Amino acid sequence: MMSRSLIFALLGRASAYEWKGIFYTPDDSYEWGAQKVDGAYADPSMKIALIPESSADEAALTRASGKGTSAMATTCSDVQSGGVITPAENTCYRLVFDQTGDSTFTVDSSSTTAIAFFAEHFPTEFERDAHYFKDTSGVDIEPVAQDPEPDADGHSHGHGGDSFESLCVCKAQANGWQLDCSDSAAIQTAVDNLDADTACQALNPSPSCETNYHVMQAHHDHCLHDQLPTAIEQKLHDYEQFYDDCFILRQYDPDLSACPAVDCTDQTAMTNAIAVLQASCTTAVACADATCADAIKTVLMAHDTCPESSLPNNLETALHDHEEPCEAQLCNTAAAAFDPYDESCGDDTGDGGADGSRGMSRFLIIISALPLALCLVLA
Repeated sequence: MMSRSLIFALLGRASAYEWKGIFYTPDDSYEWGAQKVDGAYADPSMKIALIPESSADEAALTRASGKGTSAMATTCSDVQSGGVITPAENTCYRLVFDQTGDSTFTVDSSSTTAIAFFAEHFPTEFERDAHYFKDTSGVDIEPVAQDPEPDADGHSHGHGGDSFESLCVCKAQANGWQLDCSDSAAIQTAVDNLDADTACQALNPSPSCETNYHVMQAHHDHCLHDQLPTAIEQKLHDYEQFYDDCFILRQYDPDLSACPAVDCTDQTAMTNAIAVLQASCTTAVACADATCADAIKTVLMAHDTCPESSLPNNLETALHDHEEPCEAQLCNTAAAAFDPYDESCGDDTGDGGADGSRGMSRFLIIISALPLALCLVLA
């Protein structure tokens, strides 16, 4: 089998870059990392170019590609581990890795809302047990778009796709567990099993670790807050970077009002809501303030109803960190109570189909009903 480098050489791309990816970067700085794998770096250094962009999507990545190619053709400046790299056109860096340990580089993103990276190698070639791009709090940051996409067995961190295999109830059916919000003991057992196996908190976890993670994550995302073991938000945060989440809608709570609608394209509004939560919404008293209450509702609705590629990188962490103190300010992202086991898992000939379209259609119907439900409440 030909190597990736040879393939790209034959395609005429090797002289420019092997991988490109674009990230939404609302914060002022991030960390780019590289690690030895099996005792050695894939290469002692790597050329990289960072092109500032106004948006993070496939079109922006395509738009930046010519600039990335030009930048990679310039003379690259050496940057040692611990140094700073700043997005700029016609600028190339050569990251020089620390041969005594892991390497990190600060990405100065203070002047741009998105960055297109162009790299001499796949950044995942330099991952041992940590993701290559993180925010300053240690949360993994994933590209909104990249080319080429990782191999099927490559490293990824996002939620699963829209097919039936990604539905939590289908994960449960395939792996012999039940989604049951009343069974807090089973949820706690899954958490205990994760804590008991150090391999569960690392890249490429075992199938048993994945099953226990999905038990915890599915119940966390679906069940009412008072049905869950204490501190489960922090536990989920400890593990989520190593797993692909399954999809399930949050259950309807008759004691809560409907969440206000959000614009999934308005990342500024989401980022502002996250900033409000992180700045002052750390207690039940603080969360009762209208500013905090509005912020947690915005973050919750965006988390549950917007495509993950539209979400700021730290939104999920902000939600998990503030669900407990802001419990009284949560809202419904579903319009009515529903049975998640109504979903098709591809084992029948009904209209669900093996592509999970029926489940996704039901999700869209539930979400589309929210404005009507809100009007009825306000009437």
